[in-house]
Amino acid sequence: MSGVSTAHALPVSRGEAIERTVYLPFMSDHVVAFRGALRHHGIECEVLPPPDDETLAIGLDLCRGRECLPCFLATGDVIRACRNGMIDRARSAVFMPASAGPCRFGQYRILQRAILDREGFPDVEILSPTSENSYRGFGKRPRALRLLVWEGIVAVDLLLKLRYEFRPYESRRGLTDEAYRRGLAMIEHALREGGGALLLSALERIATAFAAIDVDRSTARPVVAMLGEIYVMLNAQSNQDLILQIEAAGAEVVTGTLSEWLHFADVTKMDRDVLFGLWTGLLGTKALSIYQERVERKMFARVGHLLHHPADPPMRQLFELARPYFDPLLGTETLLTVGKVVHYARNGASGVVNVMPFSCMPGIVVSGMSARIRRECGQLPWLDVNYDGQRITNIRTRLEAFVHQVTQFARVTDST
Repeated sequence: MSGVSTAHALPVSRGEAIERTVYLPFMSDHVVAFRGALRHHGIECEVLPPPDDETLAIGLDLCRGRECLPCFLATGDVIRACRNGMIDRARSAVFMPASAGPCRFGQYRILQRAILDREGFPDVEILSPTSENSYRGFGKRPRALRLLVWEGIVAVDLLLKLRYEFRPYESRRGLTDEAYRRGLAMIEHALREGGGALLLSALERIATAFAAIDVDRSTARPVVAMLGEIYVMLNAQSNQDLILQIEAAGAEVVTGTLSEWLHFADVTKMDRDVLFGLWTGLLGTKALSIYQERVERKMFARVGHLLHHPADPPMRQLFELARPYFDPLLGTETLLTVGKVVHYARNGASGVVNVMPFSCMPGIVVSGMSARIRRECGQLPWLDVNYDGQRITNIRTRLEAFVHQVTQFARVTDST
């Protein structure tokens, strides 16, 4: 069973039926897409409550202390659900994907297996697809499931882009978030019905709803790119609602996406297949990548007329943008962050916030290269924010000073 944990793990790539209910820890609103796709394929699925201070405390208590914040939160989510009887232990499987490489993310499932056994929950399985095979999927139709999940992830990414571009300018507070919540429900419903044309139709209705929001863009806001480790970037609990704080300080936010992580997994797998001469696997992943890019373009076309920022560049282009600073052969999330920094700096961003868990290796590498990147991007304002589970008490003051720098940078840039 390649790509799964060896103890009490369910297969993820051989097409077997999943007889258990799959429980999804809440990383971001993308779990709604997962739930809709899994239910369409006849797999029972539930989403665990979002992480909070309770789950953080559980994770800190049970982990060894050397793990990163996402590990604390994800582990606390699972153990709380087991202790509180939220899940049917005899018929449950916790979804915990993995990745290759030096990041501790690839070891979460191993640690969680040990903790579940130690805490008296040996019957709770861990379902762990991996980036090593580009998250090929599971169930009776793993490839079809993988493609449907892909559609859902792209749809939620587009919905988030709309949210971040409209909310800072809405004339009445709450209009954007209301349209966002309705859009999320539309996406899940379309996925439960099979996606495809239904999902494209849902995106068109979402675009109509956002177009109806009354906005005032007469006062331009500087654009801040919030990038970095994917869990902290996407999870509001772990980053202390940083996007809302940046907006409150007077800026507009653009971020990375979850879909780019899957593009990254595809491209790195293809490079690995070339390296080891795995030509059949290479052709399969290449065909998958081409199909996904075509679907993504169709979906972007439904909402792109409302977006002021360009579509995400192809992954190979991001690699080339990062190459002067970090060789793509080294891999890791560092590539995504550096490539996206350069992309956004060339497309109107006036500042960068690099978010990372405390002691995160890719985040530290990005931070170490920031002086050179800033210098070659015209002294672009830059702020590193580390999260270790403690509340950052001075973040508002730091953000206000940072956004002031960003505003000044934007004025100078616009005048030259």
